[in-house]
Amino acid sequence: MVRGDLTHVCMLIATFIWFVLGFFVMRKVGKRVQNVVFVLLTLFCSGGIFFRYAMGLRPTLHFQWQTLAMQLMQVCNFNFVLLPLMLVPKFELARQYSVMFSMLCAATPFFSPPSAWAGLPWYDLQVLNSWLNHTCAVSLPLFMVAARRLKPQKKYALPVTLAVFFYFTAVAIVSYPLIDFGILTADTSFSYVFKQDGILIFKWLYRLIPVPYFYLYPLLPVLYLLFRFFAWAMKNYRTIPFAWRVSCARLRTPSSNA
Repeated sequence: MVRGDLTHVCMLIATFIWFVLGFFVMRKVGKRVQNVVFVLLTLFCSGGIFFRYAMGLRPTLHFQWQTLAMQLMQVCNFNFVLLPLMLVPKFELARQYSVMFSMLCAATPFFSPPSAWAGLPWYDLQVLNSWLNHTCAVSLPLFMVAARRLKPQKKYALPVTLAVFFYFTAVAIVSYPLIDFGILTADTSFSYVFKQDGILIFKWLYRLIPVPYFYLYPLLPVLYLLFRFFAWAMKNYRTIPFAWRVSCARLRTPSSNA
C-alpha cells in the first residue's frame, strides 16, 4: 500500500467514517457504555503495540522487552503508556497531552503511510496492526471529547508543551548512549529526534539547524500557540470532569475549565 492508491483511499475513507459515526454515537449512549468503550480502546491499542513489538506479531510467550522499550521512543508507540494513564481520573495532563498533541501525531500515518508498507496488501498483519493502533490512539481522545469528558484547556497549553519537550529530551538522553555503544544508529532510531522520515517541516528545520534533537526546538513555541488555539476554539464546549461515576456530575460552564 502506498499513498494515494485505491487501497489507501478506501482505508482512509473507512477510518473517517469510523471517527464520524463513533463521535455521534458516543454523544448518545450512556456513561457506562462510554466507559466500556474507553477501556476497550485502551486495551486494544496498548495490546496491539505490545503484540507488535514485544511479541513480534506472532503468538509467543518470549517477550522482546528491549525492542518494546526502544520502540517507546517513537511518539506514537508511547501511547502504550499514555492511553492507560488517560483512564486515571486525576491524571488530566495525560488526557490534555493526548487531545492536544498525541492525537495529531497518531493521525499522520493515515495521510502519509510509511514506506515500509509499499508492496504490502491492506490485510498484511503489519499494516493492519499499525493502522488499527493509530486508529485507537485517535479514537480515545476524540470519543472522550464527544462524551463531554474532555476538551483542550488553556491552562494546560504550557504543561503539555513542556511535556513534549521533556519527552523528546528523555528520548535523546537514552538514544545518544545507545548510539555510542553501537546498539542503535541514527538511521535505525525510532524517534524524530534523529529521523525526519520525509516530513517536510522536519526536513526544513534540519536544514536550518542540522543538529539532531536541537533542530526540534523551534517547534515548541509553535506547538504552544497551537495548543492555545485549540483551547480557544473549544472554550464554549461544555464538559464534565472525567470520572468513572458520572451519573450525578454536572456540565461545567465554559469559563470554569477554559
